[in-house]
Amino acid sequence: MGRGLDWAQQPGQVVVATRNRGKLGELRRLLRPLPWRLLDLDQAPGGAQVKWEETGASYRDNAVIKARAVCLATGLPSLGDDSGVEVRALGGWPGIHTARWMGEGVAEDELLRGLADRIAALPAKERQGTFVCALALAAPATKGQPILFVTEARVGGSLLAEPRGRRGFGYDPIFVPEGEQRTMAEMSQAHKDEISHRGRAARQLLEMVA
Repeated sequence: MGRGLDWAQQPGQVVVATRNRGKLGELRRLLRPLPWRLLDLDQAPGGAQVKWEETGASYRDNAVIKARAVCLATGLPSLGDDSGVEVRALGGWPGIHTARWMGEGVAEDELLRGLADRIAALPAKERQGTFVCALALAAPATKGQPILFVTEARVGGSLLAEPRGRRGFGYDPIFVPEGEQRTMAEMSQAHKDEISHRGRAARQLLEMVA
């Protein structure tokens, strides 16, 4: 088993520490090689009551905060995801604040339109960006804090001022990965999973627990 994750290759339940339906669906696809049943957070025992504050200084910190909180609350292994987009010309903004730079509870389409408007104000040659994803797997321990396994991956590309495509979620409609002509929202699920930041982070996790 490599790193002592004895249950990793056995059928079992893992709670996904997110209420983002897009992330949940994507992680279920990406981690299909493992015999896990990925549970919706609000359907897991005690999951509906779990809350956390993303106070970390990095994607990895915030992924760990989520995974640890859900693991301790439910008693089950938990998978936390923290991801974002970094705009090079804006000093890496919005970064770890990607999901909440307009405030809490703002709709996904409003965030997309808001970032697209910021991109429109930049010269075309300064619209480079990076998608980042950190995954944290928290496994219950017999004593103390959960055992953690953390991965992080990035994919560079360019950002658009006008969304294109109807697949994916979040900022996919305005992100064109390096070497591609299509946005992530214009790609098939299989192709997106192959090249995306979350796909890369998930494959690192698969290697870690294999």
